[in-house]
Amino acid sequence: MPSGGGSWLRTLAVLGALLLFAWQTPMPWGGLWVLVPLGVAVSLLISWRWGAWGVTAPVVLFAAAMLLEGPFSLWVWWIPVAALTGAWMGLREEGGGPPAGQRAWMLLPVLLLAVLMPWMANYPDLVASFERWLRSGDQQLLALYKQLGYQGERLQGLEHSLWESAELQKRALPSALPSVLFIWMVVLVAAGRGLAGRLADRMHWPELTAGRLIDWRLPDSALWLMLLGLGLLVAGWTTGAPSAWTLLVNLGLGYCVQGVAVVESLLLARGVPSSIIALTFVFVFAMAAPVFLLGAVCVGLSDVWLDYRRIETVPDGDSS
Repeated sequence: MPSGGGSWLRTLAVLGALLLFAWQTPMPWGGLWVLVPLGVAVSLLISWRWGAWGVTAPVVLFAAAMLLEGPFSLWVWWIPVAALTGAWMGLREEGGGPPAGQRAWMLLPVLLLAVLMPWMANYPDLVASFERWLRSGDQQLLALYKQLGYQGERLQGLEHSLWESAELQKRALPSALPSVLFIWMVVLVAAGRGLAGRLADRMHWPELTAGRLIDWRLPDSALWLMLLGLGLLVAGWTTGAPSAWTLLVNLGLGYCVQGVAVVESLLLARGVPSSIIALTFVFVFAMAAPVFLLGAVCVGLSDVWLDYRRIETVPDGDSS
């Protein structure tokens, strides 16, 4: 068991990193680097200790957010919704906690908010402000290269590359931004869960359960959400395209992880060391990332029906 001093040093390091990222991110969105992990940690611990009463934490946060900022401030919605995920995690923590895939499914409130974000009134303003922030970064990068001595054709080539990238980002940003926000919130929820674990250790509570990758399996209802996204995309409904891509991309990533978990489980059952499996995954990803991702998604989706890990286990409990 790690020492209390080492544990708190890591906690301070994480908090310091979050504060640094908050300082680097334009306000008020920068505040989410700190507010979301704190909300998740508090909601998780209260729900773990007092059961359903812990749901009052995200409710209070929601009321405070609406009172202080109002419903048209898009950034403020993430705090109570992420706290709701933390409360859900706390309610399921007793009895060993859920497997990794079920815990990932507890991010559903955050995913649904990302799906609904393009329908909110101020979403076009959010896209425009995010695009301005990206262009500001391009200008800073260009100024840096000028200071490094870039000039002539090299500088023109860089400017052309940045211009092409800006055009691509302008077309993709309305559909990609909800997924970017969702993945950001996943990181912050994980940070909040880690902070809750440190606080629980400090209060001499049991340790939070750590999920294993080989146990990752999304519930069947995740497939229906993915099919909904596919249906919206196939229908050619332009207004629904950002929501469709948000469902497809993020649930696709979830099934990608499930595919990796299936392969790892089968290799472990055949005695392949974990280090060799990790190196193999890294090598294949580095050499053929698109093929790796697509193949992992296909394996993860087929696992919904075939359940490879159950097939792999024989009745006496040994793996063949």
